[in-house]
Amino acid sequence: MSNGRMTTIAVRGRRSQSAVLLLALLLVAFGRSDRSPARSDARPVAFRSMNAEGAPGAQKKIGGPLIDHGGLVLDSSTTYAIYWGTPADFPGDLESGMADLLSGLSESSYLDIATQYMRGAAVSTTYGGSFRDTSRPPRKATRVTDIAAEVCKLFPSPDPAGVYIVFTSNAPHVNYCAWHAFATCNGVTFQVAYVPNQALLPACSPFTKVDLGCNSYSDGTVTSADSVAHEFMEAITDARLDAWYDKNGGEVADKCNYNYQACVELSTGSWQIQSEWSNAIGGCQQQ
Repeated sequence: MSNGRMTTIAVRGRRSQSAVLLLALLLVAFGRSDRSPARSDARPVAFRSMNAEGAPGAQKKIGGPLIDHGGLVLDSSTTYAIYWGTPADFPGDLESGMADLLSGLSESSYLDIATQYMRGAAVSTTYGGSFRDTSRPPRKATRVTDIAAEVCKLFPSPDPAGVYIVFTSNAPHVNYCAWHAFATCNGVTFQVAYVPNQALLPACSPFTKVDLGCNSYSDGTVTSADSVAHEFMEAITDARLDAWYDKNGGEVADKCNYNYQACVELSTGSWQIQSEWSNAIGGCQQQ
């Protein structure tokens, strides 16, 4: 890591119980817990199974409403897509599909679900473009330090309101779909998300629940879109893991995993992406 000092902090997202154990060991090694030990409202790392149960359209009320713990939310954000690995190993339509998804979130009714968590501010997001690194990603399960270092390598002066989504061409022995975290590079703290090659993780596919036929993108790209939507909505409503989550630690997307009620219409097309939790209606909202 030649671009300066970097430290990484907690992670949360779509993961399995075994991944939680691995994460706990990593966090102990870093000398930190998932949440500051000084806080009385500390909660465990959230996780989800690759093939979580739940009927399409069902409303999950596990943990009750999301609670505002006062941490950072991103009412205005910019997303950046980083493709790490051999280009031919990614789904051929992934980069164009993610550009459509991330740019299409702007001014969408889907994004507007998050307005209720912005403490009176309007919510907005901008797509900052895609970036490639053709070097080989780690062969073993990717750590938060790996993803944060990759961002710092490409962005030595990162955007503090940025959500840097790192896609890898592989999925090395992982048993989760994606996760999000935050890190510091050269004194700037920013948000990261990791999405391994979803074409290699069929258990993460939304089609294991229902195929709404929303678009003609490949299965790997549709699955990536679902995971990206999950992590992005959590990153803006719980950027530093100390903002909006329920009494069990569930974030806005955790409470509605694999919940699909209708195709989500964005300015750039139609997508099968999961619902998000709405305190306003006390359940999962699609758009």
